[in-house]
Amino acid sequence: MRIVPGFDLFFIGLYALLIPLVGLVAWLVTGIPALFALALAMLAAYLLLALRRPLRRRQAVHAPFPGEWREFLLSRSPFYRGLDDSGRQRFERDVRLFLAETRIAGSGGAPVSWPTELLVAAGAATMLHGRPDWEPPLLDGVTVYPGFAFDRNYRPGRGSIAGQAPAGGPLLVAEKSLLEGFAGERDGINVMIHELAHYFDLEARKGGLRIVADSVRPIPWSVAIEKAYERHDFAASPLPDYAARNEAEFFACASELFFEDPIRLGASCPRLFSLLEEFYGQDPSGNVLAGTHQTPGSGAGNAVVRGMLNG
Repeated sequence: MRIVPGFDLFFIGLYALLIPLVGLVAWLVTGIPALFALALAMLAAYLLLALRRPLRRRQAVHAPFPGEWREFLLSRSPFYRGLDDSGRQRFERDVRLFLAETRIAGSGGAPVSWPTELLVAAGAATMLHGRPDWEPPLLDGVTVYPGFAFDRNYRPGRGSIAGQAPAGGPLLVAEKSLLEGFAGERDGINVMIHELAHYFDLEARKGGLRIVADSVRPIPWSVAIEKAYERHDFAASPLPDYAARNEAEFFACASELFFEDPIRLGASCPRLFSLLEEFYGQDPSGNVLAGTHQTPGSGAGNAVVRGMLNG
């Protein structure tokens, strides 16, 4: 993630030039200098509004990263543990940017605990690590439900839905399933990664992302994932049965395994692994393997999660 996304920077610069230029032209055409003064006042008002987001993001980036957060991530994320110092710094920066930009709330707007917020952000930072120009496609934020699941009427403690990615609303996730997704190493299950993958998939389709995969020339993402789905051998697949439902679930389940156990996915499905490697702009195998074999911090993070799961 960038402190100032390229898209924002382009339009800030464009309007910063366009507004006084229009005022200058109006002055020259009409001979009324007050029109240029009005344009300068409009420019000041525009910049005051337009720069609020970049300044908020810059402030977030330069805020100290709490040691408690770092210890918690070391205990919960093999991906983070396996990064070198510069990689961890960028991961922490993305976490801060995500938390500064994304609304995370419990059902009914209730506040959520910092470990829950941190794991939501860690899921996004993991998936964005190879794509620094991308932004998390979560304009409506994240809603966290208590317990392990909710039902189709969004009643917590009922049904079997651990997460959901509605096209016109916030990402939904059950808190204890979120915590469990970061509790098991290399188990291929992480509800945050699964649901966020749906949003990245939709953005890639809408945005016209083109990808080479194993084609001669770049092809639309929708075509690439369709071909991967059609040729996948589900009978011998390391993916869960749920992945066979449709292309979207296939991609989401594959994304889980790509970040949770990339070595197993690469060995079993090299073409699918290459497709995800290109999509996410990274190969997480090295740092996940390194993170799995490192000592996961002081254990304080494990105690926090155990307390939340048992609470």
